[in-house]
Amino acid sequence: MEVSDGDVAAPPPILPPARWQRVALAVSMFLVTATVGFLQPFVPLYLEAAGLTRAQIGLVSGVGSGTTLLVQPLLGRLSDRLGVRRPLMVVLAVLAGVAYAAYRFVPDSRGGLLSSATLLFTLLTALGINGFTYLNVVGGVLVGRMTASPAVTSGRSRVGGGAAYARYRVWGSVGYIVVALLTGWLVSRGAGPRSGLPRAELDGVFTYGPLLFFAIAVVSLFVPDRRNVTVRAAVSADTAGPRPRSATNLDRFLVAFFLYQFALYGASAYLSLFLKELGTRPLAITAIFAAGVLCEVLVMTQVGRLTDVYGRRPALALAFLLMPLRLLLYIPATGPAWVLAVQLLHGLNFGIMGTIAVAFVNDGATDANRGVVQARLGAAGGLAIALGPVTCGLLAERFGIGWMFAAMSLVGAAGAWVFLTQVRESHPAPVSPAEHGPRLLRPAWSWLERNG
Repeated sequence: MEVSDGDVAAPPPILPPARWQRVALAVSMFLVTATVGFLQPFVPLYLEAAGLTRAQIGLVSGVGSGTTLLVQPLLGRLSDRLGVRRPLMVVLAVLAGVAYAAYRFVPDSRGGLLSSATLLFTLLTALGINGFTYLNVVGGVLVGRMTASPAVTSGRSRVGGGAAYARYRVWGSVGYIVVALLTGWLVSRGAGPRSGLPRAELDGVFTYGPLLFFAIAVVSLFVPDRRNVTVRAAVSADTAGPRPRSATNLDRFLVAFFLYQFALYGASAYLSLFLKELGTRPLAITAIFAAGVLCEVLVMTQVGRLTDVYGRRPALALAFLLMPLRLLLYIPATGPAWVLAVQLLHGLNFGIMGTIAVAFVNDGATDANRGVVQARLGAAGGLAIALGPVTCGLLAERFGIGWMFAAMSLVGAAGAWVFLTQVRESHPAPVSPAEHGPRLLRPAWSWLERNG
């Protein structure tokens, strides 16, 4: 068939990735989230063992995370223009591995808030967090590209993106559980029942843990990452003209998401220190974190499929409403068993938010701007995780961890209000849960539909 000068040839059909490429993507997401298994419980403990105060720990975490607000959108735009992700994945994985491995060579803190140790830890943390954040975000981009319509101009993800992302992301949670328990066991071997965990006992965490990032660099060479030959034209078309309504809805969602992340991860940055105050041993600390992630796995296996049918808002509303309650429930804890029971709610927090927030953003993305909009989600989370630990560190040092949990519960409630009243459904054609869902929940779902 001949194509006249005025016709534009259709882009070639997009072939599904090979099985080995899909396996590589699952392994990559397993390893990326596995790194959180040693970073989340042990970065605060390591910084404290290096002589940093809680205010200094907040500064290191806050400024380090805050750089993602500037760096991640630039990385997202660059990867969209390149049309491929593998090169950046390899570079940033190596960069993060080197940064966290270098923790062991920073001298103990012997100064004020801006001591040389604080500044060095801040620089290394900024490099590590930016590497991790891009690797975490790019999983949503790659899955989104695999499930998107072949026509870039369609502007809409296929229904089914939530279940597709959840199928891959659940392996990340499995990786977290494995690494968190293994790291806690290794550290516990030399710790007493109320050990102060001297720095020498934690050095091993940052000797072997960063090796995961180098493994990610290798696996990244094999993930499905087709080059989109129409991406440059699509980028120009996508950025022209007025902002669509979906962009305004995304802005409102990012505000609610920011408040949610600010409250939850600002408070969670001090949960391991809270557990240590309660006399919890390192293995028990990691087991408590892992128990929450185990519940997260159970939720993830179902929530993506359900939101592909009933829409994103009902599940996200549940996560937004439960999180402030969870923070309040930490306050009366008298021992690790109480914290463990509360931590199980993490399944209904990150099990929903960590999966469905990505699907929500992909619903309104095209192949031309998927990296940028997912980077905006990562940057909003990065800014929240930057400011949250700083604020929570100051509150915990001045008023105690209990009052810090209470303050963050109020911030989380503000995020829930923004989501429930300002954010519309992103799913193009959801089945009404008010008509087909459980009768007991239909009044609440009807209210969500009227206000979404």
